[in-house]
Amino acid sequence: MGKRVTLVGVGHVFDISGQVAGLIEYTSPDAIALELDRKRLQALLCPSRPRQQPFFYTLLATAQQRIAKKYGVTTGAEMKAALSAAQRRHIGVICIDMDVHLLFEKLWKRMSFKKKISLALGGLLSFGIRKKRVEAEVASFEADPVSYLEQLDAHFPEMASVFIDERNRFMAEQIEKALSIYEHLVVFVGEGHLSGLESLLKEKTSVTSIHLRQLREDSWRQQLTERYP
Repeated sequence: MGKRVTLVGVGHVFDISGQVAGLIEYTSPDAIALELDRKRLQALLCPSRPRQQPFFYTLLATAQQRIAKKYGVTTGAEMKAALSAAQRRHIGVICIDMDVHLLFEKLWKRMSFKKKISLALGGLLSFGIRKKRVEAEVASFEADPVSYLEQLDAHFPEMASVFIDERNRFMAEQIEKALSIYEHLVVFVGEGHLSGLESLLKEKTSVTSIHLRQLREDSWRQQLTERYP
């Protein structure tokens, strides 16, 4: 069948751990890849250990934690579920994301003071965001991801460049390296990276995408059955 990649769009604040574990069991990949770097993986596994993180990262992470509580989960629970499922199957686990310190260092250097203040205020305001608003934003993105990302690029081009475009290229390179070792890779990344990664990978590799909506609705099996009957 050749090299295969199954891209899985996740949301770090949603209760999808069961679906993530089930997907790994169902697809039986040779390895999984996670949208994490080694430092973030260790922080996820040992959250009580103190670590110095960039200010904006801490701000956004705290906002995510507050939103996750509204869904009755902890931030990154889906990544932990993927890791646990991989360990049960004794398959490889690869961290494919850029170092978080490098990411925020790049962003900080490129943003104007005004943009930094705007981003900080946005992070603070998100502390009080309602669950209904989160669902509306997710629905808006799923309805037209290209338009949604274009709006991000229009308002925060530096963020779109560093957080989306550069990371997509970096993660695609890591996935291609992993495919020199493994035949089938299941890749868990934020939903916003799916279309970009698929575009970068599909010329050389067979790619199937499972979207966050399909995970949340637990309808992902049909997508895989249609692609790989």
